Amino acid sequence: MPDILRGITIDNVKTRDMDDAIWVEITENGGWHVVVMISDVSKAVPGHSELDQLAMSRVETRYYATGNSPMLPRRFADEKLSLWPGEEKSVLVVDIILDMDLSILETKLLRTVINSEARLSFSDIPPIISDRGHPQHDIVKLASQLADDLLTQRRNRGALAFYNLRRGLVTNEEGSLRQLKRREDTIGYVIIQELMILANMAVAEYAVKNDIPILFRNHTARSATPERGDLMKLLESVAVIPEENIATLRSTTYMMFNRAEYGPVILGHFGLNLGAYTHFTSPIRRYADLVNHQQIRAYIRNEPLPHSKEELQAIASHINLRRLENDRDKSAYMKKKAYKKAESIVLENRISDASDKDFERITKFLIRQGEDCPEAYSDAFRKRSGELPVICAGLVLLQAPDGKRWTELKKALLEEMATASHKAVSIFDIAQHIQGWQMPVYDVTETARSKLPVFTARSTILIENKEYRSAAYEDTTKKGAIQRASVDLLANILGLPAPDLKITIASLPASKEEVTINTSKDPIFALQEYCQAKKFPLPAYSYETKGPTNKPTFTCTCTFGSLTSTEQAGKKQRAKRLAARSMIYMLVSEN
Repeated sequence: MPDILRGITIDNVKTRDMDDAIWVEITENGGWHVVVMISDVSKAVPGHSELDQLAMSRVETRYYATGNSPMLPRRFADEKLSLWPGEEKSVLVVDIILDMDLSILETKLLRTVINSEARLSFSDIPPIISDRGHPQHDIVKLASQLADDLLTQRRNRGALAFYNLRRGLVTNEEGSLRQLKRREDTIGYVIIQELMILANMAVAEYAVKNDIPILFRNHTARSATPERGDLMKLLESVAVIPEENIATLRSTTYMMFNRAEYGPVILGHFGLNLGAYTHFTSPIRRYADLVNHQQIRAYIRNEPLPHSKEELQAIASHINLRRLENDRDKSAYMKKKAYKKAESIVLENRISDASDKDFERITKFLIRQGEDCPEAYSDAFRKRSGELPVICAGLVLLQAPDGKRWTELKKALLEEMATASHKAVSIFDIAQHIQGWQMPVYDVTETARSKLPVFTARSTILIENKEYRSAAYEDTTKKGAIQRASVDLLANILGLPAPDLKITIASLPASKEEVTINTSKDPIFALQEYCQAKKFPLPAYSYETKGPTNKPTFTCTCTFGSLTSTEQAGKKQRAKRLAARSMIYMLVSEN
């Protein structure tokens, strides 16, 4: 390895504490040579030193909307230790050789010097990939290709890994959804996340093999967490659900896991589906990484390790507690800030002009007041009918106090569910997390009526030792029957009248010779028009998504009576159109 390494940094555009750089090459046998260079912070901040004690007291760099509060003094964090381009800096290197199948063949950890070639921001990455003449085009394109392959491999091995370029959504290490401020940051974010996860994983394995005591990053799931396959389907649904429901999904996934914590004993990492994992790549920003640098640096220099396993346990407990306190303080601050903003909007009578997020804050504020909602809120609520974020509907139905206007809004929401019964299932999902309810239990039976399958669903739920039951509801799909029963059950819980949820299920035509469909029209519209003319239930469409998130394959299944047709395409709407067209061909074909 050369005395001075090449590398580039990729980070947030405002970042000044750049503690990691990367370099990627393809090996002669078609594998990968990955070099992750991390600022040698432990050289300047040895264990038990005055700076080390300062870093331990702060635990981590805390970020705010207008800046940050660094773990180390700025002259170290932003200047002396930061990997600025054109400056020679000491680094600890994680040097990894990957086979063609991305399995780790060799990991070396060593000390050397880097002279960074470029400081890139996340938003720089898409145009660099598109510009073949850019000086960093080759390295960035290679890194992006490798990151995409690593992410796909992690998904295939059960990690809760997902990203969506269109919406700027990514998962963190724990599998919780995060929305980036700028969608164009997604590719750059994924590059760094994937290479840092690879480096952290390699260091954890290195420490275990060489019996080096370090702080591991452990993550466990809660008892009610679904199976991994169901979790991935939930995460992937973010690509197709309405924008206003994303916040609810993020909250749902966050509540499924325990907090990730540090410890000297390996407990595994659920989100990454790894047996051993650690944090090593951010020693300027996280004290756990700095401690691990101190341990690894001493090991490769054949020096006594600065921390015993007992010390590491005490350090881990301190870090875990301080991070919990920091998160609670941040949450309390954000809630107080949101509360004040909502209060000012209400007092200034600006409710009707509020954004969806502000309307959610206003809803929470008014519910906390414990009084009937003002008429201005009621009017604004009704004007948003059909477009109201589901979390606002959930808050009103589940938490709003007694009051004439609150009650009328609850009735209006139930009436809306007569034609949008799927929203009731979403309300129960919200109730599971903000009220502590269990999900309802559904009893579904299937019968046949002519050629048409008919599903009948009943639902029950136990809340504070009281059992609530719904009436029986029919539908031509199992999901539809469950959704209708859910609306009735919700009305029963609220003590309000249920809307008219009954449907008339007609029989399909006796023979296919009676079928006349205008095949010159869009097949989705033509099939819908035919059903409406004949007073048949509309066809049901279901979807599956496979492949990488940047190039998904959508499979659409159209169900009409006892008939089904399935087609695939690169876009969801095209798959639906092809499935509808296949259904039409089945209906108009000869007996």
